[in-house]
Amino acid sequence: MARSTADIVQASPSEESAPSAEEFAALANFRSVLRKFLAFSEQAAAELGMTMQWYQALLVIKTSGGDTPMSVGELAEQLLIKDHSAAELVSRLVDAKLVRRKVDRLDRRRSLLVITPLGDRCLAKLAAVHLARLRENKGVFLDLLDVVVH
Repeated sequence: MARSTADIVQASPSEESAPSAEEFAALANFRSVLRKFLAFSEQAAAELGMTMQWYQALLVIKTSGGDTPMSVGELAEQLLIKDHSAAELVSRLVDAKLVRRKVDRLDRRRSLLVITPLGDRCLAKLAAVHLARLRENKGVFLDLLDVVVH
């Protein structure tokens, strides 16, 4: 079970050691790079007429794996949003012709999600620019891991 922030703060010094100056610096640098990456991601999606949430949804739907397309409920779970929010998101993706709904043959009440060719093309473009940016910043991520692991 995950510990709460209050549990961590109340832990005695013997249970938790204070981060070193190097660890604080690595965390601050990681946070800065992550915020810049998220701002970049938002801008890249906007340039294609999408939101970052649309991009995230397409990425989750594309990588859900298995032989059965993902349901709206599963999308909600993956994106950490409520079912009704996922349904609204899917409606916007359908309106934009990035995703189509497919009725589940086993449970006709469920909608399954399939990426359209347009959705695939948009996702591929966004994924390519995101991967390029991550490769540019890989040193920061590796440096953080190096500080944390040692």
